[in-house]
Amino acid sequence: MIWYGCALAVAASGLQPLAAQSAADSVQGVTLEKLKAVIATYEPARAIRWYRAGDPFDLDGFYDKGLHWASRLEINITVTRQATIWLRVYPQYYGHHINLNRVHDPNGLMQQMLRFSYHNFFFWGLDDNRDAFAGYQFTLESGFPEEAVKEVIKSIPLIDESVGDLTPYILR
Repeated sequence: MIWYGCALAVAASGLQPLAAQSAADSVQGVTLEKLKAVIATYEPARAIRWYRAGDPFDLDGFYDKGLHWASRLEINITVTRQATIWLRVYPQYYGHHINLNRVHDPNGLMQQMLRFSYHNFFFWGLDDNRDAFAGYQFTLESGFPEEAVKEVIKSIPLIDESVGDLTPYILR
């Protein structure tokens, strides 16, 4: 009788069965290992300073070489349970994220970010803290996109030019 009650509680809570969790975790783990291999061997990725992330399926790093507008670019790569890879690049301007609450012209900043999303390689958005980021998202439906990942990593320093275009909206 106790086991039946536990089974009902687990079913009602919406928790996935252990087998489903393990399958998703193994896809995440394999994808993460492939990402780590690209980062270890691809020269433009080696220019990024990678460090241990808080989440086991995240890779975090920053890039600060030769930037003109941003003080550094903070990079977060997440391998999701939905078989996607999210790449988010947070430009830091004078050591801080570009936050919509702290800019001179929030409407102008958002309009420029929308134009970037239409015209540029990366899309632009805000996270839940209202920090601006440039992003790219991969799906894994056709396998691990190694060459596409390399192209995106190689393009990260180009975000600095966009930060220059955002400065009229940031400065007070």
